[in-house]
Amino acid sequence: MALISFFSAKGAPGVTSTAMLVAALWPRPTLLVDADGAGGDLQMRLPNESGTALTQHPGLLTLLPLARHGLAPGVVLDHSQVVTGGQRILVGLESPEQSDAAGSLWPTLARSFRELPGYDVIVDAGALSLRAGQLGLVQRGDLAVGVVRPNPASVMHMRQRVAALHDTFRVLGPDAPRLGLVCVEDVQHQGEASSAVATVRGDLPDVLDLGQVALDARAERLFHGDPVARPERTMLVRSGGSLVQRLVAAVGPVIQPDPEPERQPEPDRRPEPATSFTTRRDARSAARSGGAPERHEDGIPEDGGPGRSADSTPPRKRRWRR
Repeated sequence: MALISFFSAKGAPGVTSTAMLVAALWPRPTLLVDADGAGGDLQMRLPNESGTALTQHPGLLTLLPLARHGLAPGVVLDHSQVVTGGQRILVGLESPEQSDAAGSLWPTLARSFRELPGYDVIVDAGALSLRAGQLGLVQRGDLAVGVVRPNPASVMHMRQRVAALHDTFRVLGPDAPRLGLVCVEDVQHQGEASSAVATVRGDLPDVLDLGQVALDARAERLFHGDPVARPERTMLVRSGGSLVQRLVAAVGPVIQPDPEPERQPEPDRRPEPATSFTTRRDARSAARSGGAPERHEDGIPEDGGPGRSADSTPPRKRRWRR
C-alpha cells in the first residue's frame, strides 16, 4: 500500500486542503491521517456521517497507546472515523506537546500504514522540520510532497526545507521517500506557480515537479463541510485530478486502481445532494461506544480504551467525472 505525506515549511499554504483533495480523488480507498505536529484541525472541518462533530475518540489519541506494543495490520481502521461523503479519517492530536510525546511511536505507525489492507494512506504532516516528531512517519513513506505558495517568503522557506530533507533522506538510501513539490495558486497565475516550483527545486533535479493545485475559494468550501454543486467542474477538482495522475505515476506499480465491480440494475432513486468532501460512501458505518480512557500528563491515555469494531471493507466509490 502507498504512503504519501504532504507538508509545508512554514505557515499554511494549503497542505490540509491538498491532502484532502488527493484523498478524495485517489483511485483506491484511502485513509486520511491528520499528523500535524502543531495540532490537527481535520476534526473541526467536517462532520461524521450522522452530521455531528468528530471527536478525538477514536483517533491518534486512542491508537498511540497500542503502538507502544506494536500494531497488527488493520487495527488502524478501528480508530478511524467516517465523515460525510464516506472518507475515512484518523483524527489528529490536540497539541504540539502530545505530538512530541508520541515521537518514538511514529515509525511504528508508519509500518502499520504501509501494511494497511485495502487502503492507501494520505498524511497531512503540517509544518515539517528536521526536529519534528512526525518526520519519523514521513521518511518511511513513498512520497513526501511540499506544498508552497508563489510568494518570496514561502519559496525561501520551502527551498531551505527541501534541501535539508533531501540531505536527510539521502542517508536512508533506497528506502527513502521521493521528494516532490506542488504549488497552490490561482489558475490565472500558472507562470508564477511554475517559477516558484523551479526556484525551490534549484539544483535538485530529482525533486519532482508535481504541478499546481488551483486556488479556488468557492470549491474549497467542500473542505469545510459545505455542499458545492457539480464539484467535478471546478478548477480545484480538475487540478486535483492532474495532481493525482502525477502522484500515481511517481509511486509506480504499488498503485493499481481496483477493478470496477459489475454494476447491477438499481431501482430509480431521487438524486442525492452534492457531497461535502468526497464522493465515497461506506456501505455500513461503524458503531462506536465507550467513554474516554484516562490520560497521562502528556494527554495520551495508557490504553486504547474500550474495544471498537470498524468495518475494514473498502468503501464503494462513485468517481467524479473529470
